[in-house]
Amino acid sequence: MSERVSVTEVRNALRCPRIFALGRSEGRAVSFPVGSSCLGSTFHRIVERFARSAAPPPPRVRALPQKTPIDDLEAELRLWLLDYLVDDLEADPSYASIPGEVDDLAEALREFARYLAGRLSTFSEPPAEALAKLIASGERQVEAPWPAGPYVHGRLDALFSDRDGHLEVIEYKLTDEANDELDRAQVVLYRELLRLSGAGEPHATVLRFLPHLRESSLKDAAVQGVAEKVLRPVLEQMPGWIADPSSAPATSRKDLCASCPMSEPCARSYPDRLSPRDDPPTTGTRPHDTAEGKTIEVRSTASAKAQDDDAAGRLEAETLRDRILAELSQLGASASCPAPPVVGPRTYLIELTRKSGSVSALDRAAADVQHRLAAELDVDITYEKDRGHRRFLMTRKSPRPVFLEPMLRAKEAFLSASSGRFVVGATPAGEVVTGDFSDGSAAHLLVAGQTGSGKSVFIQALVASLVQYHGPEAIRFTLVDPKRVTFTSAAFRASIAAHLEGPVCYDAEEVLPVVAHLVEQMEERYRLFEGSQVSDLAEYNEACPQRPLERKVLIVDEFQDLLIDKDQSKAFLAGIQRLGAKARAAGIHLVLATQRPSKQAIPPIIKANLVGKIAFQVANAVDSRIVLDQGGAERLLGKGDLLVNLGRGTIRAQAALLAPR
Repeated sequence: MSERVSVTEVRNALRCPRIFALGRSEGRAVSFPVGSSCLGSTFHRIVERFARSAAPPPPRVRALPQKTPIDDLEAELRLWLLDYLVDDLEADPSYASIPGEVDDLAEALREFARYLAGRLSTFSEPPAEALAKLIASGERQVEAPWPAGPYVHGRLDALFSDRDGHLEVIEYKLTDEANDELDRAQVVLYRELLRLSGAGEPHATVLRFLPHLRESSLKDAAVQGVAEKVLRPVLEQMPGWIADPSSAPATSRKDLCASCPMSEPCARSYPDRLSPRDDPPTTGTRPHDTAEGKTIEVRSTASAKAQDDDAAGRLEAETLRDRILAELSQLGASASCPAPPVVGPRTYLIELTRKSGSVSALDRAAADVQHRLAAELDVDITYEKDRGHRRFLMTRKSPRPVFLEPMLRAKEAFLSASSGRFVVGATPAGEVVTGDFSDGSAAHLLVAGQTGSGKSVFIQALVASLVQYHGPEAIRFTLVDPKRVTFTSAAFRASIAAHLEGPVCYDAEEVLPVVAHLVEQMEERYRLFEGSQVSDLAEYNEACPQRPLERKVLIVDEFQDLLIDKDQSKAFLAGIQRLGAKARAAGIHLVLATQRPSKQAIPPIIKANLVGKIAFQVANAVDSRIVLDQGGAERLLGKGDLLVNLGRGTIRAQAALLAPR
């Protein structure tokens, strides 16, 4: 008999084969807390109750006429779903401690009602009959043997049917789109299990509530691609990983290490688990935007070695942890710390897990502890709540400096492999944050931060990391500094002089010809690519090594000075729009920086075309949202403390210094 695996295990194997192999060998059910919603199970429970009662529906729905207006139908469905939510709220008083999450859940249910009303409006039957036809099934157990793989079993969220009777596998998600690829693979796997068990060729759809609904319906070609390119290779190898866990390869997603529940067994079983190059930059700390815009950090066990040189900081953090646990115990709140403190350059983070009692009791006691420690020890301490996670975050009295040189050495293989790769900084857990201009999610950068936030120092370090392993034949810069604050150092300019296209520009009027020239170069490069039958800079340089093209980077500090004059602003924004939309493949990139990230300083064209976002300390949450689409940057500590999103989610890091100061 072939091995039996669950859909959850397949999902884990898609994340990291070693997590799956370790979970199976140790007999542990592995689940990832990061990105999960504390009310996801409540949403699923309510929607499942709704599905079970859809045939027949309540009398008020059965009484609706065939031509019921869609708004009236939506109102009835919304009332039906929210009645179930009220039942849950009345049955469990602990919901009162998380009003923001409950509001999001209610909004998700309203969105679901709106979605259902739209679907029902396509049926010719009265709403009650159409609803019974639409919801073919709620949660349903499915299983089938995968060809040349294991026997797979799982429980899908729902089966819908259109007016022609064609089935559709539905998966409900209350997590952000960082998990989109994994969620798509999961819904396709359920679809394939139904197909293999003889249920025809269902469609596959993910309904993501954030809480506003985002529907992701996979076309037949996409379904086939996921099944063949994503699922099949993993499923066919899973029996081998079960038989020999040591054969399971490491994940390419090192951002998982921060939240991995199997990190300690992994460290024991796979001492080589961290690859020497190409590590994604999201390994250490992942902030999430809550209703209050709070930034949350999580521990990276894999990076513990990076903190060995910070013995004093580690000792101070452990002392604070012990004091916090003792204070909580005295207040009758039993808690523990599931991982050692995260000892960052500027902060300590201590994560809590309650041993007994309610979460609300822990919250009340933790608030008292926060005020007591702030008063007695004079520490800047905050208590953070994000769904099921509880954490203390403290600012260090003696920050640990972060220098660029060690990061360059640590990432030499990654940085030297291709021009355009750069260092952003280090996470609180010690991991090096990197980016790559050739990546569509980081092809152009928007950098924002108020005076004293460390923005200018970061730009210098960014340039230094780009030129460290690549000569002028590989990468060249045009620097614009209207305020004369970022590139005024003669020593810095001399160190990169060979890489400069020309002198540093200090006048706004000099920028427009530069932008126009870059647009012309972009178009000329695409003509060269077409003649050589290649699609981007890397392919061209490989095909034509005798006449390679260098990568070009335009860096404009305080670009808002270019938007003061109306005519000048129009020409500048038009050029930025063209370069932002097309220049990545041509090897031309933009880095625009501002100290005033207001709506006026960052027009929609700038924000839409500069896909990589780096925010230093800003004045308020509104400015933070303008840059990052989330709060948090207003609570950064200045002097290089930053939030960065290069397409893999927003993380916190400390920008590097060029040399000790």
